[in-house]
Order: sequence, then structure tokens, then C-alpha cells
Amino acid sequence: AKDLNAHGPMTVLLKEALMPNLVQTLENNPAIIHGGPFANIAHGCNSIIATKTSLNLSDYVVTEAGFGADLGAEKFLDIKCRKGNLVPSAVVLVATIRALKMHGGVNKKDLQTENIDAVIKGTSNLKRHIENIQKFGLPIVVAINQFVADTDKEIQTLKENCKKLNIDAITCEHWAKGGNGTVNLANKVVELADQENSFKFIYEENIPLIDKVKNIAKEIYRADDVIADKKILDQLSKFEEAGYGKFPICIAKTQYSFSTDPNNKGAPTNHTIPIREVRLSSGAEFIVVICGEIMTMPGLPSVPAADSIRLNSQGEIEGLF
Repeated sequence: AKDLNAHGPMTVLLKEALMPNLVQTLENNPAIIHGGPFANIAHGCNSIIATKTSLNLSDYVVTEAGFGADLGAEKFLDIKCRKGNLVPSAVVLVATIRALKMHGGVNKKDLQTENIDAVIKGTSNLKRHIENIQKFGLPIVVAINQFVADTDKEIQTLKENCKKLNIDAITCEHWAKGGNGTVNLANKVVELADQENSFKFIYEENIPLIDKVKNIAKEIYRADDVIADKKILDQLSKFEEAGYGKFPICIAKTQYSFSTDPNNKGAPTNHTIPIREVRLSSGAEFIVVICGEIMTMPGLPSVPAADSIRLNSQGEIEGLF
């Protein structure tokens, strides 16, 4: 920026950007909004400033990590919690019957049809996410984000399968009932959060960078190995020689599978993680490892959401929902 003489105006713009935004939810609760990049190409969670601000203002803070727990949660725990000295109290894994049926082999156009076998088969994906979070030493509850087409039998099947794993699965209807639709979940989260846990990271910061990648690949993605050519290994070695060896790893890969193949659903095994490129994010203090075929530029809609937002003749906002 200094080479372009833009460092002055950029500093002015970023001065306020460093401050979290306090907004009000539809039910008049405070929410701190600050950052939140995609978890498939970046770290997938809001800023440390936002979380620490919230912790100073409330007894309980709920924060989101994007996409599946293999991406958002792993990065939240291994990167953000490590950098911010944060110790989470509990984890809520959000699941839908629709997603489980897709992981169970159901075509998207058939998701409205009851399919108990697909729910059972697709639960292998959820089971792996549960196992992964347990490796961090944290208590878990599954939140079933209910859709209109979900049948009682499908929901009961999911709850029974979670119970076999000693995990509670709680139906949530916040989409229709607001906060009243998640009271049972909230009570369970408080119960778990008030218990002691044994939080730990998947890898230690002092091991070689390539070993950190392998730990994530094998422990979280359940890959057999990581494929990296000499150019990649040499670049990682240069990062270490330059003093960046203690940085955590931020893997960029598809969000649709534990593997790098978006079509490999469920809980795949016998796969490898190919590293295509590595990038140093020295300011953020992590190493980005790009795996498989993925674009690191976010995919946004061709028609922006702002296109439908307007004020009507009564001065009321339209088009937000």
C-alpha cells in the first residue's frame, strides 16, 4: 500500500473497521458483528476482538464457525482459539435431514420424499463430525434444523442414531417460532457449558508445518496421506526458516466433502489430500494450504441481495427477507 501511497487513506478507513459492530436481532438481543470470511477458503469465523468483547458483556456467548465442522470448527479451534487464548465451553453441531439424505445418496430433487434408509446412511457424515469434535475434548449437542418436509419418523431416526453415540439431538424450529423454537437447545447448551471439559488442539505449534497439515488431513478428513511435491515442501521449509514455523494451518478445500472431491459424500476413507499451493498470511499469522480444485475468490450471486432492498411508500423496508 505504501508503494502506491495508499497507506494513509487505508489507515483512516481501517481505524473504524477495527471496532466491532453492535446490532440488534429481531428479538431485541445484542449481536456483535465483525468479520466472518468463508470457511472453505479462509478461517471461517469472526474476529477475536468481537468474541472477547462479547465475553466481557455476557455470561454466555454463541459464535458461529462456517460450513461443516471439518472446516469452520477445526479452524475456529486450532487457529482462533489458539491465537486468542480462548477455551470454548461447548459445541453445537447443526444438522438437517435434507443434508443427511444427500450424504445418504438421495438426489436433490427427491429430498422432499421421506427416506429413512438415506437418513441412516447419511448419519455416517454427522458421526464423523461428532468424533472430530470429541478429539478436541469438547462436549457436543446436535441441533436439528427442521424443515417443513422433514417427517417425524426421519427426525426420530436421527435422534435414535445420535443417542447410540451418547449425544443428544434436539429439534429446533427457530425459523418459524424464533427464540421460542430453540428453548430446549439453549437449556442443553447451558447445561454442557457449565461442565468441565478437556479442550486441546489437534496439533502442537512446534511441529513442522507439513506435519500440521498431515495431522488435520488424517485426524479430521480421515485421509490416508497428504500429497505434496518438492516445490511445496521447499516453500514450507522457507516459511519455517523465515520464522513462521509456529503459525497454524488454514486449509482451503471443498466444503462438500471430507475429501477434496465434492462428489465424495458421506464419510469417505481411502483418499488422499493433494496440496496445490501454499500461501503465507503473515499479518493474520497463519499458513494457507490450498488443496484440490477450489477457487479462493468467493462465489457471489449474479444478482446481489441489495437489488431487492428498498423503502416502500410508507417508509418501511422491503426485501430483506
